[in-house]
Amino acid sequence: MKKLNTLAAATAVSALSAGYAACAPSAAAAQDGGASGSGSLVEQADAVTRETSTAEIVQRSDQSGTLGEVTAIELFTGRQLQPDPARGIFQKARGATARITYLGVDNAAAIYQSDDAGDGADGSSATIRLGNDSAAGTDSTAYIDQRGDKGVVDIRQQGDANFSVGIQHANPAGSASGAEQTHTLAGHDHRSEIVQEASGTLADVTLSQGGGSTGQVRQTQIGAKASIAIKNGPSSRARLVQTGSGRGNVADVDVDGGENTTDISQRGEDGAHEASVAQAGEKSEVAIVQEGRKGNVTTIDQNGTDGSAVVRQENSPNNKAQIDQAGAGSVSLEGLIEQSGAGGNNSADIDQTGSTHTAVVRQRGAGGGSVAGIDQSTDNTDENEATVDQVVDAASGTDTVDIDQGGSANRATIEQRRGGGDTGSNASVTQPGGRGRATVAQEGPALKAQIDQNGNANEGEISQKGTGTAGEASIKAGSGTDNNMARIFQETGGTIASIDQTSPNNEATIEQANAQPEAGTVEADIDQSADVQNIASIVQTGGGTVRSASLAQSGRENDGAIDQSGAANGMTANVQMAGDLNTVQLTQDAQGNGNLQAELKQQGDGNSITWDQRGSELGATVTQQGSGNAVEVTQSGSGYDVSITQNGDNNSLRITYAGPSEGGGGFTVVQNGGETRHAD
Repeated sequence: MKKLNTLAAATAVSALSAGYAACAPSAAAAQDGGASGSGSLVEQADAVTRETSTAEIVQRSDQSGTLGEVTAIELFTGRQLQPDPARGIFQKARGATARITYLGVDNAAAIYQSDDAGDGADGSSATIRLGNDSAAGTDSTAYIDQRGDKGVVDIRQQGDANFSVGIQHANPAGSASGAEQTHTLAGHDHRSEIVQEASGTLADVTLSQGGGSTGQVRQTQIGAKASIAIKNGPSSRARLVQTGSGRGNVADVDVDGGENTTDISQRGEDGAHEASVAQAGEKSEVAIVQEGRKGNVTTIDQNGTDGSAVVRQENSPNNKAQIDQAGAGSVSLEGLIEQSGAGGNNSADIDQTGSTHTAVVRQRGAGGGSVAGIDQSTDNTDENEATVDQVVDAASGTDTVDIDQGGSANRATIEQRRGGGDTGSNASVTQPGGRGRATVAQEGPALKAQIDQNGNANEGEISQKGTGTAGEASIKAGSGTDNNMARIFQETGGTIASIDQTSPNNEATIEQANAQPEAGTVEADIDQSADVQNIASIVQTGGGTVRSASLAQSGRENDGAIDQSGAANGMTANVQMAGDLNTVQLTQDAQGNGNLQAELKQQGDGNSITWDQRGSELGATVTQQGSGNAVEVTQSGSGYDVSITQNGDNNSLRITYAGPSEGGGGFTVVQNGGETRHAD
């Protein structure tokens, strides 16, 4: 790269060749053409010019002179520039104005404004123009160093492979605030760097008409605002770094073109930062990091293919992050939001349209009340993956997750782990298409989860574990949704679970193990209606005061099973089956003196019931209506109150019991047709 032609400091200016004269106030130096080694220097640094100075250099030349080496410049990226001043303006004044205009290639321009007296070089302005529509300024360099408050810098370059650097430092003796800087570069392979060390600064970079360019901004004080626009610029990069303790900073990036990269870092003790990015094109990437004690806000709008967007909001509560990856032709995009810190109340949302996308939300820290949402619900949004991970330690505030997916072959995973408090976690998944898989795993108190699926060959699974108040879970499948599998596993202090399926060849399983407190109520319900070859199973174990299970199946060739066991005070089972060739197996084992109640009804031909009760105060009502049905009963306990009714021909009943003698235990058996067999 060509050495930067600049004046890095007042000491450097004083050491320059004596062949260049200092200009009087408001003086202008101009050259047209020039031989190799020629150059222009404007120096306004004496007491007379300190108040208000104006200097201008206008030159048409491709030549650069040499005025001697000066101290290297350290950029915020870590790179160093070794200036080699050929043309420049040095002003030691307040309210100074400097302007340099060069046409042609391989030019260099430098402006340095500073003052070590009073309020410094406050209110100064510096402008550099390299190239225009008729004479591009290719391979040129512009450098402006401004020391003082409320300065204005404007650099414009037209051509290719140009480099612009603008540095603004607030005057420590002044208000340490206010600076504005604009870089506008047209062409390809440009590099723009802005450094502002003052509060309330504004920075604006525009890179257009070509790719391979880089725009970078660093702002080190509070209340900074920065924007970078890359137009029709593939393979370009935007980078913003904002720091400072106090009111938040604002960053905005707008990128058009493929294979672009955007990085934003906003860090400060107080936080309350804002960042927004709009990016269109293939294989583009966005990464945003925000940190501070107050809530930060991020919005990303990304459209294209094979791209990614990442938001990390660290060490603060009340954050908000939105990633919108939408638009026609959006395919294989990745979205990630991570939020952490004490206080909770974070909000994260990812919206994606198209197929083969991946969305991930992670929320962690001390503090409840966080909300996470992933929406992949539009038509033809196939083979998407959505994952939410909430790990929270909080005494209050309910954490909520919602995933909504449309299309087919989608995957949804939710994991919530909650420590402390009793307000708990809520989760919801909606998958209206086929071949989907939804998994919800929750741990902690007061758990609630719901899965809704409306398509064929879906799998839904909910797992809940913890102690405290009840866990609630439900899985629903709509009509015309065959070959689905639903499973609910609960190990909490009191549980409620339900599965609703309305089509053939479905499978439903509920397993409940009642953990502490054992006084919790356990309820399970499975409803499989209006079709054939469904399988349902309910298993309830552990202690508890009340335990109930309900199973309803209508159709043919369905299988149902209920197994209740544990030291419960009471167990209740209810089975309703309508259709032919259905079977049900019921086992109730109170493992003590618990009361048992069961009601089983079958309507249709060729059905069978197998029923086993162990406990005290056994009670049951069994009804079969239809031909060729069978009941087999095994009971052990005391205080029987059992009624069995079979209506139809060729029915059979077999009873095996241990307890009061036959007739003394409260048995009532009614058969209209068929035979009865009792065995001791």
